[in-house]
Amino acid sequence: MLAPIAPLVGLVLGLLFAWASRAPGARSTPSPSSRALLVVMAFSLLVFAPICSYFLAFSPDWSYAYLVNSERLPGTVDLGLTLVDASSVPVGFLIGAEQLRRRPSANLSRLAFLPVLLTLLFVMVSVRRLGVDASYAQFHGDFGTRPLAGSPLGYSLLWMLSVLGGAAAWTTHCLKGLALTE
Repeated sequence: MLAPIAPLVGLVLGLLFAWASRAPGARSTPSPSSRALLVVMAFSLLVFAPICSYFLAFSPDWSYAYLVNSERLPGTVDLGLTLVDASSVPVGFLIGAEQLRRRPSANLSRLAFLPVLLTLLFVMVSVRRLGVDASYAQFHGDFGTRPLAGSPLGYSLLWMLSVLGGAAAWTTHCLKGLALTE
């Protein structure tokens, strides 16, 4: 996961989970202390944060889209980013749950619009950078680069995005089931 946009993706996932946790036709949503929040926190800590931190640990230059030389950053930056990533999903959930509590017919897509737009813009602007597996020095020196497709980074990206999509779908399904039982 790309370091600059991972918190935005987490925020959008949290909003999706808040939408999924609302009971159909109900006048209220689960409280922030409910089981739904525990499910969202488990997703964040067991799936989202490890995926984000994997790329920070094993391919940090790619994770920063070759905008920053990761060797010059203190190690606490990666730790801080991992903590921000881990907290972004529950924060998005709490924001969405509060919005739904105030107005049960609220449309959370309005809240998700800006983070999705910024994420898409960042990916579109840096798509050429993201298609390369290299270090910061190799990318800027134009030597030793290789295409992302077929590289170990490419395979791990494909695997991690598959795990993230599957886990998000399963979490959404579980949250809908919780909403029906509450």
